[in-house]
Amino acid sequence: MRGPGDTTAAARTTPAGSKRAVSTRTRSIWLWQLVLAAAVVVIMLVITTLDRDRLTEPPLIVGATMLILISAAVMFIPWDRLSRDAVVAVPLVDTFAVGVMSQGGELRLEFLWCFPVAWIATHFPARWLGTAFALISAVILFEAVGAGATSSITLRFAIVVLCLAFLGVLFRQMSRRTTAMKSLLRSQADRTQRTLARVSAQQERATQMFDGVPIAIARVTPNGDLVSPNAAYLTLYGIDPDDPTQPPRTVDYESQRGRALSADERPVHRAARGEHLDGERGWVFDTTGQWRAVSVSTRPLPPVGDESPSTLLMVQDVTELTQERRGRENLAAVVSHELRTPITVMLGNVDLMRDDDNLTPEQTGRLDTIDRAAERMLALISSILTTDRDTSVPHEPVSLVSLLRESVTSFSAAARTRDQSLTLDIAGTFRLAGDAFRLRQLIDNILSNAVKYTPNGGTIRVAARTHDQQIEVSISDSGLGIAEEDIPHLFDDYFRAQEAVGSGLPGSGLGMGIAKAIAEAHGGTIRVESTVGRGTTVTITLPEDTA
Repeated sequence: MRGPGDTTAAARTTPAGSKRAVSTRTRSIWLWQLVLAAAVVVIMLVITTLDRDRLTEPPLIVGATMLILISAAVMFIPWDRLSRDAVVAVPLVDTFAVGVMSQGGELRLEFLWCFPVAWIATHFPARWLGTAFALISAVILFEAVGAGATSSITLRFAIVVLCLAFLGVLFRQMSRRTTAMKSLLRSQADRTQRTLARVSAQQERATQMFDGVPIAIARVTPNGDLVSPNAAYLTLYGIDPDDPTQPPRTVDYESQRGRALSADERPVHRAARGEHLDGERGWVFDTTGQWRAVSVSTRPLPPVGDESPSTLLMVQDVTELTQERRGRENLAAVVSHELRTPITVMLGNVDLMRDDDNLTPEQTGRLDTIDRAAERMLALISSILTTDRDTSVPHEPVSLVSLLRESVTSFSAAARTRDQSLTLDIAGTFRLAGDAFRLRQLIDNILSNAVKYTPNGGTIRVAARTHDQQIEVSISDSGLGIAEEDIPHLFDDYFRAQEAVGSGLPGSGLGMGIAKAIAEAHGGTIRVESTVGRGTTVTITLPEDTA
């Protein structure tokens, strides 16, 4: 129930016929007053019909006229500009007018006091209800004095006042209860509105994050319907965002320029059937006429509430990765072809030179070194220029001492030509299991960098120790050194430190990354310590074989 204090506006046609905003407070005042006025009009019509002679009684005519005039005035007074205390004057005047109507005669119109009493009890403070009872008591006493104080008049006075008092208390309690209920409902509505706002904001953020994911994602029902596809999915398959139920405008292929997939073979229909896909490759010919390599995966989604189980469909555009892989494969094939031919020629000439009976033992040893290096080069050609490294290693006994000696021997000639001091310091025996070929590649990659970036007359030291069932191989040099900010990036593919680039020496930037991959495949680590201008120490830590 809205009270006279409310000011909520609504469009309403006024009695004058013009439309203006009418507040809830004004409508409430009109309603209370017009109900009383309607009751009075009906009563006067009944009296006119059944007992016209009573229309000659002055109190009845005066009181009814007052109520009609008050009701007419109420319709034109701007109540929104007046205080609540000004509004209470209307039911108080109504109380007086009803008192005038009930003076004398036998109609007993005191029951009309119920209307103003209920109005005051519902919307105004208790003091105004007391004022209304005082006014009613004064009217009844005035009538009693004029008619003579008899027991019947006294009893009538008591009954009227008591009934109106109980009625006022009842309406007041109902009003308080209604007000409390309205306050509670308003509070609950505010909390609900805030909760809805938070949920809407979270949903909007989730949608933004969902659409920001570069992977095409959608939920697929068992009927094959798409639910909540993200922006990447709509773009990849050329689906209208305003009508995602329309079929995609792209074509799925088994391979690039290969066989087009049938409807049942398309990822969305396979997802609808609940098939498990994990990185399955395919191709999409999109609306721009471009071929897109895709990786398709699915994940089952449990039912939520009354929904049936569904499937999460994820389609990742891997076109760039596929093109990069093809580029690496083509490069590796070209390099392999171009390098194998001269190395084969080298090996052939080594074999011819060995047939010479006049070779000294030193010359034969150098030919053996060249032969071993060429054979290793042939084995490395296929993998050294690719970043897709096989990290699986055999678990075979390896003589680390032999690997270190062979590696140092192979680089000794290069070190001597630059007047470098290359020494090997091995303390103890080492038990190691792994891939001897890969471990030799690991040592060669580090040692070759030391020889390459150490100036003429520098020193290079290779040492090996055991500590806490760990084998530590350190390769130290007095070379150019590496800037501190470059050390974390040494193992990134194709990265070269500033000092290496500035030296003008050639390099691919792959050696350290390959070395790290080999060490980690054997359960080990690589640590680099360096100071610019003073040299570098690379420490390889490998687990000792305790079996």
